[in-house]
Amino acid sequence: MDESKRQLWEERFEEQVNSGMTVDAWCTQKQLSKYTYYYWKQRIRKEKTESIEKNTATPLFAKLEMPTASDERITKAGLIIRWRGFELILSDHNDIALATQFIRQLSQT
Repeated sequence: MDESKRQLWEERFEEQVNSGMTVDAWCTQKQLSKYTYYYWKQRIRKEKTESIEKNTATPLFAKLEMPTASDERITKAGLIIRWRGFELILSDHNDIALATQFIRQLSQT
């Protein structure tokens, strides 16, 4: 995509949001087709999404391991999650929500 065109439309999107007007009213005032507006909005959003996907080299999953019998904490822990130097020990097998939140937070770092 032509960089100048992308920049122009991103400026227009920002101007529309800052105007406080609806897209229809803003496009009418600027003598632009709302269909053109939405076309460019979708095209730029798709380009950004594809760029992010290409730059995401590592998966956003963490390896979950059940503690081994040799781990001295086996009697206390039902699940131990180790990832990037962090460790989460769950004694309640049903606390999946906490584990999910933990993994989401770590994947954003």
